[in-house]
Amino acid sequence: MSSSSATVPAKLPPAKPDHRSTRRPKSALGVFLWRRRMWFESTFVLSMLEPWEKIMLVTIFAVLFILLLTGLFKYMPHHLVVMRRRAMYYLWGQEGDARLLWQWLGLTGENGLQRKSEL
Repeated sequence: MSSSSATVPAKLPPAKPDHRSTRRPKSALGVFLWRRRMWFESTFVLSMLEPWEKIMLVTIFAVLFILLLTGLFKYMPHHLVVMRRRAMYYLWGQEGDARLLWQWLGLTGENGLQRKSEL
């Protein structure tokens, strides 16, 4: 019976998969950013995607977020004006003057005009 012995190399190659990117950093700022990254990757299961899939998914999220913000800042002020007009119509049954709303809310002065502090 012959025995064959395996020799162990002096320096082992790095373990695969390499988990250096998921190790907790030492600095406080690094830990903060690392936690945000880990939360983001675990929420959207980015750890299971390949790099090109991650880039594509983050790009889609960024474009949708920019479109949402554009819609809020560009169209929301006009929509609020339209909603105010509709509310006045539903409350008083006609397209009323804005002073009716101020009177109903009790924000007018003694002479029926708006107070200077609220202009």
